Parts: sequence; structure tokens; C-alpha cells
Amino acid sequence: MKKVVQVIDERKKQIIVAAMITFFFFAPYSVSNVIQKITPVPTSVLVSFLVASVLLLIFLLSKPKNLFENIILEKKLIMISMFLIPIISVFAAFYNAGYMHSVEYLSYIKQSLPTRIINLGFFFIIFYVFNKNIQIISDNSLLRVTKAYLFSIFLIILFGIWQFLYFTAGIPILDVNTRSFVHSVEEDVLFNFRLTSFIDEPSYLVPLLIEALIIGFVVYSKKLKLFSVFFALPALFVLFFSFSVSGFANLGLVVLFGAVVLFTTQIKNKRRLLLFVLVILAGLIIGGFIFQDTVHQLLMPIIGRFDTLFDIQQHSRLYQTVMPFFWLFDYSFVNALFGFGPGSYEFIHMTKFLHYEVPVSTTSNNMWVDLLFEYGIVGFLTFLVTFIYILFRFYKRRNENKYFLFSLILWFHLGITSLYRSDFAAPRFWAVIAIVWVLYELGVRRALKKEIS
Repeated sequence: MKKVVQVIDERKKQIIVAAMITFFFFAPYSVSNVIQKITPVPTSVLVSFLVASVLLLIFLLSKPKNLFENIILEKKLIMISMFLIPIISVFAAFYNAGYMHSVEYLSYIKQSLPTRIINLGFFFIIFYVFNKNIQIISDNSLLRVTKAYLFSIFLIILFGIWQFLYFTAGIPILDVNTRSFVHSVEEDVLFNFRLTSFIDEPSYLVPLLIEALIIGFVVYSKKLKLFSVFFALPALFVLFFSFSVSGFANLGLVVLFGAVVLFTTQIKNKRRLLLFVLVILAGLIIGGFIFQDTVHQLLMPIIGRFDTLFDIQQHSRLYQTVMPFFWLFDYSFVNALFGFGPGSYEFIHMTKFLHYEVPVSTTSNNMWVDLLFEYGIVGFLTFLVTFIYILFRFYKRRNENKYFLFSLILWFHLGITSLYRSDFAAPRFWAVIAIVWVLYELGVRRALKKEIS
């Protein structure tokens, strides 16, 4: 009987691991239009549905008694924030529908609201079942799941390098129709293109590259030289030639945060590491002064956009980031407290316009702003407090081992990317959160081994 139970448990683990590998591999491609159109329904939706269905079946067959057993407080807070608050917001949305008498709002209720709820339902199942069973999955299997995400991004990097060769040497390439052109720049540039790989635009690409660097440095810490040469350097190359303002800022803030954390963390060779970073920074600064004109021309796709970057009338993204703070109070106090409902930025798209009479986008491209408008002040504060609390908890354990340290940096990175990307209802966002908890689980196991020994 025990052997039968062991075989069933082993198969259960194998199915969960296989499902999560599939989810992690396809997660980065949710922002690639060419990949999304491979299947009749968007590929990311199909994969999320299939993975959620498999995991839900596993969950139901295991006949769970305690629904929140093996789930720590931080994960419970995430589920409350990302799934309970939206449910409250749905009730607010139906109240708003009766109060506002808006044709556009009713259109949102019928179309975008159900889609958003279904997507969040898929992610809830995936996040919940995976984390409920994470403790029974071996270290090697957890690393395999994480490496699936890295391998997916490695393919993106390779295509990005191919794209660079196409622009510079004319090597033929598949037409993926991405935003690889330089825009909002009047002066001459040294490179009149931006690398996107097969991702729709640079600001979608750079978060993937940065989180892959963070995850890779901890997962491949024993093969750091190989990882640096064949993954990290190519990733930085593609990131640089993406000429993404948000990407450069994201990388700079993560590096700065990492440096501050290192100053307060007890790790081996800390002085050597900091000296290495300082030498690189000094070299970049000196090189910038020596080759001032060339650097200026090289960085013109970024520098040339500063003129309109903070002009709310000319810069559409800034306008769409600032104005929801005012639009939130357009109708009733229910809107202000609980928002307009999950996915309700679509309502803004139908009713608000930019200065040149073009409708605003279906998102502000800022997760925090979208959350404020969709879930109100109560929802926004719940998300923010949860994020800061988890950040603080990770910070307290950073000295114990590398997994806790990189969990902290990856969590911080997710907060930064959320300032210029709003994909909390997309697979990539939940894949990163799941990987954070994979690293945290590996950190807990290493800490326990250290205590026992």
C-alpha cells in the first residue's frame, strides 16, 4: 500500500513540475504578438488554461483538508491582495454600473470584466496549487522549473542578437513586426534602431532581461563564468541596444539597491565585489569623457526623448500615469474607495482622450496606477502594504544565504518594473512571483540544513 501511495505522490510531483515548466517557459511570450497569434486564442491564455486545469485536477484528486496548510503568511497576503480585493472590486463595479448609467461602462462590464476575472482565476489556481505543494518538490526539480524561464529568455536574447546583425550587416531575418524604430528624437543617432527581439516593444523586453540576470546569477552561481559569457553579456548587449529609458532606469535602480544591500549584508568577498563594481563604473565614466561625442550620439535614442519625457501634454505615458489620480474621483466615494472594477482601465480607453484627440491606452503602463483606478484607495493600499511587508521580511533574512538575498533583489525588481509595466494580469508577472517563492523555499531548506549540521 505504501509503495502505491509513493508512486502516486511521485507522479503527482512530476505532473506539477511538468505543468510549471510549461507555464514558466511560455510566460515571457505573453508580450509577443507573433507568439500570441500561433493558436486560435492567445497562446498565453491557452497555456494558462491548460496548466490551471491540470493543477486544479491534481488538487481535487488529492482531497485536501486544510486549504491553507503549508502556505506561509506572506503568500496568504499575496492571495488576499491579488484575489480577494478584485472580488470586492467586482461588487463595486456592479454598484457603479447602476449609479453611473454609462454605455461605455456597461460595455466594460460585459467584455473586459469577465476576461480579467477568468485570467486572475487561472493565475490563482496556478499560484495556489504550486505553492501548496512546493515543499514536496525536490531542490533539483525546483531549479529545473526556474531554468525553464531562463531558457525561454535565452531564446529571446538569441533572436535579439540576430536582429542586431540584420540591422547592421543585412543578414535576413523573420519579420516579427515589432516597435524597433527610434521615435521622439530629432537629432542624428549612431544606431537608427532599437532591439526588441520578437517581443512587441523594448519596454516589454527589458524586464525579462533584468530578471533573467538576477535569477541566473543565483541559479548558476557554481557556473558563473559560463553564465556570464554565454548569457549575462549577451543579455546586457540586447538590453543596451533596446535604448529603453525605462530599462536603463530599471537596471540602474536594481544595481543601486543591490549595492546598498551588499553594504549591509555579511557575504564572502564583499570587498572584492564592490571593488569590481567601482572599477567598472569608473571605467564607464572615464570612457564617457574621452569619447564624449560618440557616446552622446550613441545614447541619442534615450537622451533625445528627455525633452518631452516630463511634459504631461506631449508625453502620453506621463499623462496616462498622472490623470487616473483625478479620474478616480469623477463619480462616487465607492469608486474612490474600491475602484471601478478589475480591468476597468478599458473604460478610460473608451471615454478619455490624449491632447491630440486619440483615445488613451487600455493601461497606464504603470501597475500601481492601474491598481489604484481599478481597485480604489483600499485596494491600492492593501497591495502596497503587502509588497513593503514582504520586502521587509526578505531583507531581514538576507544574511542567511544567497537564495534569500536574491529573493529580495528580485522582489524589488518586480516593484520597479511595475512602475512602467502593468502586467499583473499576465503570466510573466505571476511567473516572477512564483520564482521568488522558489528561491525563498530553497533558502529555507538551506537554512535548515545549516542548523542541523
